[in-house]
Amino acid sequence: MSAVYDLLLRHIDLLTPKTTVLGSAKDFSGEWLSVVKKNELQINTWDWLTAQAYQGHIDNKLITFGLPTTDQLQDRTVILLWPKAKPFAQALIQLIATTAKRCYVVAANDAGGKSIGSACKEFSSSTTKLDSARHCSLWSIDLTPVTKFNWLAMGRSFKWDAADYLTLPGVFSHGSLDSGTSVLLEHLPAPAHGRLLDLGCGSGVIGLSLKKRSPSLEVVLTDVDAFALRSAQLNSMRLALPVEILHSDGLTSIDGRFDFIITNPPFHQGKNTDYQFAQNLFKQAKQHLVKDGQLWLIANRHLGYEEWAQEAFDHVEVMVQEKGFKLICAQEPR
Repeated sequence: MSAVYDLLLRHIDLLTPKTTVLGSAKDFSGEWLSVVKKNELQINTWDWLTAQAYQGHIDNKLITFGLPTTDQLQDRTVILLWPKAKPFAQALIQLIATTAKRCYVVAANDAGGKSIGSACKEFSSSTTKLDSARHCSLWSIDLTPVTKFNWLAMGRSFKWDAADYLTLPGVFSHGSLDSGTSVLLEHLPAPAHGRLLDLGCGSGVIGLSLKKRSPSLEVVLTDVDAFALRSAQLNSMRLALPVEILHSDGLTSIDGRFDFIITNPPFHQGKNTDYQFAQNLFKQAKQHLVKDGQLWLIANRHLGYEEWAQEAFDHVEVMVQEKGFKLICAQEPR
């Protein structure tokens, strides 16, 4: 992702104390970091990993983690790091259009950079490609004004176990229950009690549906994405299911031990395949499970997660194989 920052460094005139860089991209060069610090660029991100990457290097007042708002972008020059999901990107463009007449958008060419102009056509009067380098493109977008914007109004819902779950834009499987989670929920034995962690919770459907079945469960939901965390919070309130919700990079910010860790682990980071989440989970689970604790995860059938799990657990079993997925249970961490 550092290539998009390298392209922006060719346009230093855009990088002023009035500039907000909006997006999710945690890999950057020392040169980019120096410019952010010197020019006091505002970093606004919904990704906890991106926020963490900047922390300790620049003043914390320059970093905003959470759902971006109209007030945060008022009177700012906004540079959007185009996200992978086109509908989410278009929602961000509409947010920016509530406060600005123009914004700038940058992306890798194989992650939507070449087609930003056409993707923004519905929300702009004109689009201009300003530069192209390092297999990335930078665009200037003259925006059509938007008078009202509300993230909640852009949410989509799906139903599971007679309950409606809201997903905000950008959340995994926006507006539907993904097939992997469906297989997990159909076959996972519902714990009656104990402490349960829903890791990478998304909308919160796993942890909340288990809390619904077993009210005495103590449930913790975690994710790195602010839109996921807000979706989970809204669903918890709407369904009157009290749970703890917090941001964490995997298990790194998690305290205490659990009887159950449940996850549908991500294996994509932007456009790239990334197995680090699952690999770290297997290595670190011992410090977060009670003696007889269980780690349950759903994975695409072609991924060799059970082999990695066997390096850290004495007992690993594929419980179900269905619809291209496998449900794995790991116990007795070494």
